[in-house]
Amino acid sequence: MRYGVGQMMASAELAAAAQRRFLSAGYFPAFDGLRGVAICGVIWHHALPRPYPGWLGRGHVGVPLFFALSGFLITTLLLAERRSTGEIALGSFWMRRCLRIFPLYYAVLGAFALSLAWREPTLGTRHFFDNLPFYASYTSNWFVDFGVPHPIWFGFAWSLSTEEQFYLWWPLLLCRCQRWGTWAPAAGLLGVVALDQLGEHGAWAAWVIAGGAPERILTSVSGAMALGALLALGLADTRVFGWVWRLLGRRYSAPVCLVLAGALIWRPWGPPLLLELLLASLVAACALGPQYGLQRGLTARPLLRIGRVSYGLYLLHVPMLGLLRNVFPWLVERPSLAFPAALLSTFGVASLCYRYVEAPILAHQQRFRPARALAREDRDGSIVTVLREPRDPLVREA
Repeated sequence: MRYGVGQMMASAELAAAAQRRFLSAGYFPAFDGLRGVAICGVIWHHALPRPYPGWLGRGHVGVPLFFALSGFLITTLLLAERRSTGEIALGSFWMRRCLRIFPLYYAVLGAFALSLAWREPTLGTRHFFDNLPFYASYTSNWFVDFGVPHPIWFGFAWSLSTEEQFYLWWPLLLCRCQRWGTWAPAAGLLGVVALDQLGEHGAWAAWVIAGGAPERILTSVSGAMALGALLALGLADTRVFGWVWRLLGRRYSAPVCLVLAGALIWRPWGPPLLLELLLASLVAACALGPQYGLQRGLTARPLLRIGRVSYGLYLLHVPMLGLLRNVFPWLVERPSLAFPAALLSTFGVASLCYRYVEAPILAHQQRFRPARALAREDRDGSIVTVLREPRDPLVREA
């Protein structure tokens, strides 16, 4: 009995130490590697001339991996701000998001509009300009009709719209539920996922038109993003951390999640939410310590460099693929050559955009960083709170 109690105490101490390491982490290198994997999958998917059967046709799984990363990172950042300052400054958070996302997005959208305006009118260009207000307002996932037989220019913006909408409602819900602890926002996330899954299984058919805007709005929330946020909530809660850490904090946890996710990509089985859960678990496992089993692969320098400019790669790879196919038409039926050509050329352009467009703008984010709240003992023995100057974020923002 005494031995069992000692084991439990030692396990609790290990979990507490692991949580302190996680909460004090300044940067998760594996996340850049995961971004690199995700964007390579997306570029491969768009390099295909037509849908491929089997696992070669499932590069689009890179999108839910991006979603899981965003949900986990944004929630970790918001909770770190609350621990540091005692509150979440929504206005400052949204300003940082705008500085990170808007400049390059609207530059690429404007370039698309100008290039299409010089072309001969087609069904595709007419569809683009008819839906331009939805692309500009990040509502393309709600109001753009994707069930058309012609090419959809800028169709990839649906995922960015999903992320932007998440950045609006989730921090607001997190703030409103602050007084009720972890369980209230967690229940809100689970409720949103349930609504999305009900829509995926046609539960709204009796109330909304199938494929219409109301149905798309009800099913627009990403399960992977919500599950990533849910795991970040659990890891920040002392009562929940131990359970998650025992499952995902082992050296073999990340490789097991990767193998299981790969098995579902190879041979899909069960609801899509199962794969999204495995991707979110992979993200959490890679964040729980430096000794996760995929460290060497995910921190390889080429993958890190690709991951660090993955946002630019995501925005620019479709027009770069179109340019390459126009110059070299034989690439259309050769994705094994179109993929590396698009990856390398887009990486060069995205790196230049990051250095000369994004980085100077991102420098202004510092003005909207939260000040750090520290408790110290005053001379009379009372505990007072002091604020330090704005600092770098605890984690690199998505």
